[in-house]
Amino acid sequence: MATKSNGNQTIKLQNPPSIVSTACIVGPKEGKGPLRLYFDAIIEDELWGEKTWEKAESKLVRETFARILNKGSKTNQDINYVIAGDLLNQCIAANFGLRESEVPFLGVYGACSTMAESMSLGAMLIDGEFADNVVCLTSSHFCS
Repeated sequence: MATKSNGNQTIKLQNPPSIVSTACIVGPKEGKGPLRLYFDAIIEDELWGEKTWEKAESKLVRETFARILNKGSKTNQDINYVIAGDLLNQCIAANFGLRESEVPFLGVYGACSTMAESMSLGAMLIDGEFADNVVCLTSSHFCS
């Protein structure tokens, strides 16, 4: 059996995936920074019309997921898994933000490594032919 492992921390994908679409929604602080032209949306206030930081972060996850699908011409039914995480209690923002999507959710909690971790796992799912389309998300609301 051929192995895809190349040492203790490296893998070699035989069928590397490609990125179909991306989306990024940020708060007002990021919107004032040097990367402001590269964001899909900049919200005007940290709560984005919600009553709590947790609800605001869940909304960020939900709306970013919707933008990713729209930009990639995909529907919820086209997505095999969402791999996502945040820094709230047990990935609560990602969990609540995505629960109505009815897409299988795999939560990761890697702090600053969450995006790299989710993309690595998603790439392995696709390369291993366990999935055709995976959405990888991370969120970090500085107030939560």
